[in-house]
Amino acid sequence: MTAKNLFDLSGKTAFITGGTGSLGKGIALALAEAGAEVVISGIENIEKLSIIQQEFENKGLRSSVMNLDVSNYEEVLTLTKTLKNKFGKIDILVNAAGINIRGPILETTLEDWEKVININLRGTYFVSQAVARIMMNQKNGKIINICSLSSQIGLPNMGPYVASKGGVDQITKAMAIEWASHIQVNAIAPGYFHTELTAPLFKDPEHSKVILSRIPQGRLGVESDLAGTAVYLASDASNYITGQTIYVDGGWVAS
Repeated sequence: MTAKNLFDLSGKTAFITGGTGSLGKGIALALAEAGAEVVISGIENIEKLSIIQQEFENKGLRSSVMNLDVSNYEEVLTLTKTLKNKFGKIDILVNAAGINIRGPILETTLEDWEKVININLRGTYFVSQAVARIMMNQKNGKIINICSLSSQIGLPNMGPYVASKGGVDQITKAMAIEWASHIQVNAIAPGYFHTELTAPLFKDPEHSKVILSRIPQGRLGVESDLAGTAVYLASDASNYITGQTIYVDGGWVAS
């Protein structure tokens, strides 16, 4: 196999949670452009999901859509059967569903805590469990979890989010060890990107200046910055890599 072919995802089927968000959709697009058929899931109604599917089809890319609330345990319990019956196999899973509720730790409510943890951490855990059952049976698979800067460093006013992403980093390692015979499990940890979750932060010029001062490359990330890492971790090029978290952050953690 040539180096070029190592990154070819033709014939692969990728399932993406949170595929309607900026980063999830961007990763889905990268995998589709590399040749995969992508299954884009989100909590939006089927009409909104169908608009995204049409966007992909207009580019000549193979895609399907599915409504899924990863925090709904009953829905996730049926996921193995649903995916197996509808698609036959799943080669790649990307756990991109995530939310953040900002505020001081002293003001965090139980409702805030449970909402963030149930989507970011519990959702990642049990969706991975459901899809890994398919992958272990077919004896191959790639799982990509989405971590964060806050998996490695402390950040203020986002206690539940930091807890959830630290947990995602750790379960990535545990899954990698348990499923090493057939599945490679790795994570991508984006720094500050232009997304719907971070948009409110950059309305304040002073706050924007502080954030940019922490990024050695001096800019925020954009969707395309994740494309290469996502394709790499989804492809045969990363077959001997598992349990790792790659920081795509413009150098923040290194600094």
